[in-house]
Amino acid sequence: MLRVNQRRFITTFYQLFPRTFPKGEPTWSYEPGQLRKEYRALQAQHHPDMISQADSSNATNDGGDQSSLLNKAYHTLKDPLLRSQYVLKLKDGIDLSQEQVAQEIMQRNPILLMQVLDIHEQLEEVENEEDVRVIEKENKQRIKAIESQLGKCYTDKQYDRAAELTVELRYWVNLAKAIKEWEPGKPVNLTH
Repeated sequence: MLRVNQRRFITTFYQLFPRTFPKGEPTWSYEPGQLRKEYRALQAQHHPDMISQADSSNATNDGGDQSSLLNKAYHTLKDPLLRSQYVLKLKDGIDLSQEQVAQEIMQRNPILLMQVLDIHEQLEEVENEEDVRVIEKENKQRIKAIESQLGKCYTDKQYDRAAELTVELRYWVNLAKAIKEWEPGKPVNLTH
């Protein structure tokens, strides 16, 4: 269990943000502005820099631990890829952080791997920023479409399909990182 304070324990990151997730249950959809606002308010209460020096050193350490937990929870829930991995692990026990599990799911769709490799090759061959922006725009559209499909999968409790989409999302997110780092003439580093 995750510790919130001396009196209350939580079991998921969702329960750390009761205003954003009133039921405290894993869910795909949420209001990003509300989560950010709640996160900042909670950090103002728990961040070690905000805790008075008059507090005991143990309370300060607890505040630092709580601040760290809030930070990890916030960054997991706001990021679609991390959130989907987290929801899958909670709802269906699928742990996509284990490379073997992700690879097994990816092998179900060899066409996707070929598509990723083709786009990676295109990125390596482009010589100007305009062409990179075209690839970037297409990639953003793919990511947005997958995020939308994930919402439907979680609503319909189609966790196997959500796992496939999450693995696919990971590839496109990694491509987005490679696009940001693109420079003419430099090799493109795309992690899988």
